[in-house]
Amino acid sequence: MERPQTVVFTDLDGTFLDHETYQPGPALGALEELLAAEIEVYFCSAKTRAEQQAIAGEIGVEVGFIVENGAALYAADGSAAVFGMPYLQVREALHNAATACGAIVRGYGDMDVAEVMEHTGLDERRARYAQDREFTESFIIQQGGPYELSQAMGEYGLRLQRGSRFWTAQGEHDKGIAVRHVIAGLGANVESFGLGDFDNDIEMLVAVDTPMLVQQHDGTWRDLHVEDMVRLSGIGPIGWQGGAEMILRRHNSR
Repeated sequence: MERPQTVVFTDLDGTFLDHETYQPGPALGALEELLAAEIEVYFCSAKTRAEQQAIAGEIGVEVGFIVENGAALYAADGSAAVFGMPYLQVREALHNAATACGAIVRGYGDMDVAEVMEHTGLDERRARYAQDREFTESFIIQQGGPYELSQAMGEYGLRLQRGSRFWTAQGEHDKGIAVRHVIAGLGANVESFGLGDFDNDIEMLVAVDTPMLVQQHDGTWRDLHVEDMVRLSGIGPIGWQGGAEMILRRHNSR
C-alpha cells in the first residue's frame, strides 16, 4: 500500500515558539527534519500573514500559512483560500458590539507600535508585522466582561476567541475550517497531526488524526477536551521537538 501523505499543523506562540523569547529553540531542528522527510507543514496561528512569512524567512524554511485563526490559508505552492471578513469590517463590528453592551475594548488598530511592543514584548519590526492585519482584531478588554461582549459580538456576526495574551474578534471561521480544507485537498490517503497549547487550538486539534498538546509556560497542560489527545512532555518548543520525533517515527515506519 502506498505511504500516506503526512501533514502537520502547528500553533506558534507557546507551541513551536517559546512564550517569552518567541524563538523555536530545539523545535527548529525538528522542523527541518520533518521537511527533509517531505512532510508538509503549516503554521496555524492567530499571527498575521506578515508575521508568519517573517518567521519562516528568518529560520529559513518553506511552509504553508494558516493565518489569523483560520481566516485564510496560503500554501507553499502559491495556492490560497480566504474564509474571514475584511479587517475594517471586523473592527467596526467589534466597536459596535462593545458599545451595545457597555464594554470598552482597545485593539491593535487603536494602538501605536510602542503600545503593541509594550503588551507583547515584540521588537518594533515584529510589532508592525503584528499590526498588519487583514481579517481579525486582537484586543484587550478595558471595561466589561467577555461573556456579555461575546453575546453582543454574535449579533454583529463576530466570534470571540481567547489567545494566550489577547482576545480576538473574528468572523465565523476557525483554525479547523482551514485545516480540513488543506486535508481534503491532499486526497484520501492522508495522515494529519496537529500541535497546540491553548484554547484557540481546539478546532485545529479536533480536525486532525493525531492531536498533540505541549505544556504551557507554567508547566501545565491546558485542560482541552479533545479525543485521543497526546500530551507531550516539555514546555513549548521542547514538547514540540518530542512531538515531531513521534511524527517522524510514524512516517518512517510506513
